[in-house]
Amino acid sequence: MSVTKRLEVLDFIRELRQQLNLSQKQFAAKLGVYFQTVNRWENGHTVPSRIALKRNRRNVTEDG
Repeated sequence: MSVTKRLEVLDFIRELRQQLNLSQKQFAAKLGVYFQTVNRWENGHTVPSRIALKRNRRNVTEDG
């Protein structure tokens, strides 16, 4: 994944969480992942897989 694309994904995750007015812990619970996972995504230590991104988008849109 290119650096630009990676930053777009990280920014998207952070912005989505903030738009939903959720803490990292609350966002992680909504997505069914650990708090540390969201924290690592937002801090650029890891990037979610494509499957995780699709699942996350589905979970967020279904729940509002």
